[in-house]
Amino acid sequence: MTNANATFRAHAAPQNHAARSPWTLTRGMAIVLVLNAFVLNGLLWFAAPPGYNDTVLHHTWSLFHSQGGDDSWGNMAPALDYARSTHTTPLYDEIFFNRHIKFQYPPSALLALAGMRLLDPARIHESDFYRGPLPTIDQMISFAFIALMAVACVALLEVRLRQTPGFDDRPGLAAVRAALVVAFTLTFYPVVKAFTLGQIQVWINSLFALSLLCWVLGRKASSGVLIGLICLIKPHYGLFLLWAAVRREWRFALACALTGCIGLAASLAVFGAADHIDYLRTLSFMSQHGETYYPNQSVNGLLNRLTSLGGWQAALNLEFFGDQFPPFNPLVYGGTLATSAVILLAAIVHRRGEAERALDFATMAVSATVASPIAWEHHYGVLLPVFVLLLASATASGIASGIWRRGWLAWFVLSYVLASNFIPVTHLLASSALNVGQSYLFAGALILLVLLHLDGARSPLARASPPSAKRP
Repeated sequence: MTNANATFRAHAAPQNHAARSPWTLTRGMAIVLVLNAFVLNGLLWFAAPPGYNDTVLHHTWSLFHSQGGDDSWGNMAPALDYARSTHTTPLYDEIFFNRHIKFQYPPSALLALAGMRLLDPARIHESDFYRGPLPTIDQMISFAFIALMAVACVALLEVRLRQTPGFDDRPGLAAVRAALVVAFTLTFYPVVKAFTLGQIQVWINSLFALSLLCWVLGRKASSGVLIGLICLIKPHYGLFLLWAAVRREWRFALACALTGCIGLAASLAVFGAADHIDYLRTLSFMSQHGETYYPNQSVNGLLNRLTSLGGWQAALNLEFFGDQFPPFNPLVYGGTLATSAVILLAAIVHRRGEAERALDFATMAVSATVASPIAWEHHYGVLLPVFVLLLASATASGIASGIWRRGWLAWFVLSYVLASNFIPVTHLLASSALNVGQSYLFAGALILLVLLHLDGARSPLARASPPSAKRP
């Protein structure tokens, strides 16, 4: 009789755990939101010295009040004007190297600004001198993309949870979780920072979130189209083609390549081949030099900050100079190349089963961001949907195994806290070797990347995914 009771309890434990999981998950999300977004930021605001107490919530406030910049559009405007004019000097030779304007996008990205100018050329935030009505067209589009990011993250969480056998949700909890995810979106620093800067990265972050959702839904061709659109703005996302080829994800690869080729053909027709070829020299220059300015959260940024101590370029740490790059340093360049190769190779070679391919997809996106020589803070907006997917997958794993891995959860929360906040008090470390502390966002991304690599090998996710998730 005793053995029978023990057997019953052993079988009942996962079911009881599954019944508690929706409430446990929702409560945990609420606790993290309150402690991270409000308690921690309140402490940072009150305790930090004046001038060092800005927080993510200040940027959230600016978003609500349409207070955005011209970071992307201000650099694109002279580039578009020049590209459309009759010229003999190639586009990047003139704009990037002669005028020292940090226009770092491919010519195809100019199609976005050209499209907005067709709507109303006078209502685009192309310079600091804009005094027209608010919100501008670019801000309205960014509002729409941030809303898309929130909706995609909500859907990503709920779809992934409902792909988990044994997940028995309680009435009303899904609505509470949706509200929490929206709040997480509006208090995730890289997401709102992209808006306050006036960055086209808002578009990229949201397109990636939607692409990841399409993948989880089994719509791989649609996912490929969205990544293809991103490649027209950020060419290094073309690494997804290699990733997909290794895994024989041909529908994704074909859709991605076809979208990119159509966009490139349109760009070639508008701007010509010479300006596109000239872009390759700009890419080479940026990879050799990188950026020292603290928002460059990468190995390159970290090494540049450490090697610039005591030199004139130390000023590049805390102030952005639109016409200057750090000098070439073989140590920085070599360290950047080596670490980027390891990070990308690990993402491409580390293959997982079909059921865990969504985590594989997310790993590639995080790796492409982390491995970039220049990875600004707002580039890490792609991490938000990855956090959502990994949380849902961890919940699935907990249901399947009947346990929650508390050590894993602690690292997950630490990664989120580091990635979602703005901590300018670390600027006090800028003049010392302790300026590694300025790379806290980079550290958070690395922790997330390690969790992604390790979790796929240990989680029982394959047993939790239904056949519908495998639809090509």
